[in-house]
Amino acid sequence: MTRGGGTGGGRDAAPVPLRAGHTHLFRGARLPLPATVSAPRPCALELEFSDGVRTPAELLAPVRPDEPWLLAAGAHRTAAGTALPARSWLVTRVTPGEDGTEPRPGEPLPPPAS
Repeated sequence: MTRGGGTGGGRDAAPVPLRAGHTHLFRGARLPLPATVSAPRPCALELEFSDGVRTPAELLAPVRPDEPWLLAAGAHRTAAGTALPARSWLVTRVTPGEDGTEPRPGEPLPPPAS
């Protein structure tokens, strides 16, 4: 994940809270951003899962308008002890609405080669 200046937002911006309804991310998961985020924008996130575990994440804008957004989530361990690596997901849809913006993850990108 990039931090600071890049497409993830300003260096001093506080992460936007993002609450997942499950203990992990998966294709089609609903991830409503708070109502203060009324339109899609690149930003640093604090992703909180249903088991209370938090990890840094980022919503990254596409390089070209015809490309998908990207959701990059940091490595973390679930409350039950399952280790999950850092992962990036293509975002199939970013819906602006009255109740906030809702990115939905699609396919995960393959992990980087070691």
